[in-house]
Amino acid sequence: MNELQAFRTFAEVARQGSFAAAAKSLHLSTTSVSRIIKELEDWLGTPVLRRTPRAVALTDPGEQLLEHCVDIIGATERLRDNARERMEEPSGVLRIAAPPFPARRRIAPLLPDFLARYPDVRLELLLDDRPADIVAEGIDVAVRFGHLENSSLKARKCGDIRMALTASPEFIRKNGAPTSLNNVPSYPCLVDSVPGYGRRWPIGRRINVSGPVIANDGDFIRQVTVAGLGISLLPAFFVEEDIAAGRLVELFPGEIDQTYGMYCLYQSTGRITAAARAFIDFMVERLEPSRSDA
Repeated sequence: MNELQAFRTFAEVARQGSFAAAAKSLHLSTTSVSRIIKELEDWLGTPVLRRTPRAVALTDPGEQLLEHCVDIIGATERLRDNARERMEEPSGVLRIAAPPFPARRRIAPLLPDFLARYPDVRLELLLDDRPADIVAEGIDVAVRFGHLENSSLKARKCGDIRMALTASPEFIRKNGAPTSLNNVPSYPCLVDSVPGYGRRWPIGRRINVSGPVIANDGDFIRQVTVAGLGISLLPAFFVEEDIAAGRLVELFPGEIDQTYGMYCLYQSTGRITAAARAFIDFMVERLEPSRSDA
């Protein structure tokens, strides 16, 4: 007996409520369907269907078997789809959603190597700070940073983002530098309201800060930090060029162990395209989740 064929046939008979309807759906003869069900019942040692002149109904063992059949059939289909996807060569349009500034700093530098590896892929990037509706907007992969909200989407971590506390040299000359992390709230602080922590910075024992500017844009907060308006807490990649150029000074380097994840999100239902899978694998390969962003 072909067990998988028997499970599929039984599940279709249960769904249709008829041997003839199941046979038509499966492109088999009614006799073949009846034979397969008989072999299944002999194999199990118990009836799974109760025949009546007009229809068939599930027995108690049949009810239990149907639950297992649905799981088995679903698992085999997923295995088949995954195997096919891995054999496909990535190609076609890949729609990626990401916030603009992180996309410029973290994703754009990787794209030449990605496209060299997969020359048949064409990229369409939708850069917006608002979270994209992956299903409604036809997005293949959405790149997000920080803590993820509960959702029906699947997520794969592709990197760790280190946080950096910085101020401009001019600000430090005028105001001095805090002597400890717990001393930071006594200085003007510039707040990026996008991360979940907002004014409650995850440093020291989680300190509450305030200051002259709050904005829902990390790059804007970076710019007003460079302008000398206060101290800010931002992902390190936002400020790494400013630190290297001397426009900003990192405060307490090595003392802030808070990191935030970088994730690739995609639909939890349906098949993920070969191009999307290749992009996610590539991001994980290049950004190394086990290593914090320098």
